[in-house]
Amino acid sequence: MSDQILRSREDLAEMGVPLLGCIAEEKLVLPEKPAQEFKIVFLEPPKRHRSCFSVLVSIVGLPLYLPRRLTIPVICEEKWSRPCAVVSTAIAPVLLTELYCSHYSGSQRNLFLYIISGSIGLILGILAYLTTEKSHPPKKFSLVWLLGGFTMSVTWTYIIAQELVSLLISLGNIFGISPSVLGLTVLAWGNSLGDLIANVTVAIHGGNDGAQIALSGCYAGPLFNTVIGLGVPLVISSLGEYPGVYIIPSDNSLLETLGFLMVGLLWALVIMPKKKMRLDKLVGGGLLAIYLCFLSLRLARVFGVLDIDR
Repeated sequence: MSDQILRSREDLAEMGVPLLGCIAEEKLVLPEKPAQEFKIVFLEPPKRHRSCFSVLVSIVGLPLYLPRRLTIPVICEEKWSRPCAVVSTAIAPVLLTELYCSHYSGSQRNLFLYIISGSIGLILGILAYLTTEKSHPPKKFSLVWLLGGFTMSVTWTYIIAQELVSLLISLGNIFGISPSVLGLTVLAWGNSLGDLIANVTVAIHGGNDGAQIALSGCYAGPLFNTVIGLGVPLVISSLGEYPGVYIIPSDNSLLETLGFLMVGLLWALVIMPKKKMRLDKLVGGGLLAIYLCFLSLRLARVFGVLDIDR
């Protein structure tokens, strides 16, 4: 009987059924002795102690984590907190008003908007307190909570991105680095590094469809950033200048950037059909060569090594 028990446990392990931490007590009744019970108690895994470095990182990140926690509604089971949910619904309208009013002047108009947003936040906070419980997140109107969390997450992403750009410009002024160089290197690579890692991972471990998914993501991601990431700020900036006109600062290298972009798209459009849509070193090497030529040309113009305008 003990051999059967061991074999059954080995079969469960091969099937992927967890044996530790999932079953608190298992009773095995022998046919010959139905009244006798053998109890196998599975010990819980030991608790991991946080290191001093992780505690220090948490303390340093607390000034940024706490405002986000108090303005972004979270309704997942693991992080549910009724006080934080109530406070986030009450403060979120005020944060949106602050973000909107930061682009305008006039204390009377700002005060009026703050009063309206504070009243809306107070009403939402009372509704959140009356419709939620301490034990579990709300089951009803979960879509409204998710939309609110998504909106505030996008808002914080915009705030952090704006601060990062300001920080890059400040560092460029301190160390004498051109903003164009920072935009071409630090900002561009940091903005695309996540997409690069995700696409490479999908292409390598995604099977037969992985390369197609990665290729679609390579073009769909920048397309989304260009259409939505550029369209929405232009709409907001145009509304801020209304009834005036928002003037985009001129950039002498705009045609150069568009030209290299068109060359890269044409390279993929011409080479890939000839390769019967099979990705190989020629396609990737050509795209890398085009990007390196573009980056080298822009850096040469920024540092004054090459002056084409003369």
